[in-house]
Amino acid sequence: MNQYAEKQLEETNRIEDNFKSGNSPSQIVDPVDDYANDNRLCLTSIVFLPNNITQKINSEILQPLKKLDERQYFFLPESMHITINNIRVINDPPHFTEEEIEKVKEVFRNVVSKHKSINFDLKGLWDLPTSLAIKAFTDESFGNLVMELREELNNAGVPDDKSYGSNEVVIGSSTIIRYTTKPNELFFQKIKELKDIEIGEVNLSEIKLITTNAVNHPSKTKIIESYKLS
Repeated sequence: MNQYAEKQLEETNRIEDNFKSGNSPSQIVDPVDDYANDNRLCLTSIVFLPNNITQKINSEILQPLKKLDERQYFFLPESMHITINNIRVINDPPHFTEEEIEKVKEVFRNVVSKHKSINFDLKGLWDLPTSLAIKAFTDESFGNLVMELREELNNAGVPDDKSYGSNEVVIGSSTIIRYTTKPNELFFQKIKELKDIEIGEVNLSEIKLITTNAVNHPSKTKIIESYKLS
């Protein structure tokens, strides 16, 4: 594990421990009963995960957990992704306008092509109060990309409105379950068993600017533009 990935691991562990101690070190999504039809929308940038990775996530994590507590929302394979950088957190009505979207598009056009494709190593579960994610470890090139995006979005008058646990280390993750209610004890026991699961490495080279809801449901997702990394 490279030095930047080690910092990402430290930060994810710190956030998880803080939540379990009753603190709120970063912003999380409030749960709803019906995520598929949730009308709260965000403006964000993501990379979709390839089929071989989504199939492994589904078979090795989602299906075993679904057998234990099917009340939760399990991400569809076509919805699975890694967030690159949030711009506006979910809300109904949305916290963004068409004019702001145009400014964001210009920032992404100017910034993304200057950066190389990103290698992610997906391994380890990230257990948060209202969701379950897979950690996605990278090198500092990911942090450099995101920090430049945040700086230029701020300069353009559309700063990222999400609060983070750290302003120095950028965490990579892929949310795979959102909770509708507190899962049962067998569910949490299985998470502990799968805690250190290794999913695999992926190289992702295209970022999509989208509007979507908390589960990236296809019916609520609109792809605005795509941007190629070098």
